[in-house]
Amino acid sequence: MITNQILKQDALDSLRGNWGKSVLAVFLFSVISFTIKLISNSWFGFSIVVEEEITIKEETLRFVRDTLLDYVLLMPLFAGTTWLFQSFVQGDRPTFGFIFSPFKRFWRYMLTGLILTVLLTFWTLLLVVPGIIKYLSYSQTLYILRENPHYSIFEAIRESKEKMRGNKGRLFLLQLSFIGWALLTILTLGIGAFWLEPYFRTTMASFYELKIKQAS
Repeated sequence: MITNQILKQDALDSLRGNWGKSVLAVFLFSVISFTIKLISNSWFGFSIVVEEEITIKEETLRFVRDTLLDYVLLMPLFAGTTWLFQSFVQGDRPTFGFIFSPFKRFWRYMLTGLILTVLLTFWTLLLVVPGIIKYLSYSQTLYILRENPHYSIFEAIRESKEKMRGNKGRLFLLQLSFIGWALLTILTLGIGAFWLEPYFRTTMASFYELKIKQAS
């Protein structure tokens, strides 16, 4: 039986010798995201003064802006980093430039991010619990798109839903087990997140490779 501990250990083993590229990939994504948000503050008229009161409207617009930026505009880069961690689990050692491979089909992955964002927003607006369930159902989409480049986006989403039948609870508990690590990053003023994110996302790749893929 493949336990959460086995998946986490597999992730750590996969990251051995690959931590440098992993941390750099997460750092690069964060810098690009932060820079674009900083520039867009002036476009949207958002306040950049910490002491200044932020209205509910401004907070809502910030959330929408951040969601569209991180999960739509930057989805190709997010997909690239996701595949980097998956490659480590598969025993490969791609170059750092591998994270830019989805940019060859930039619009495809940006559209993937848009579709997933719209679907998850719709289900979350109904109720939070259905939103979480759908998030878990769609969670394998990027892995499936990588291994089946001929699939349409909706075919990949449909297959992710099928593969996650009976596995959503397992993935939820696996992700929940990282809460302690997430709380510890607060003590590092967030710096620890650059190491926690590769660990978390490589574990998610291990979940796909060892539980989802092998069960197919």
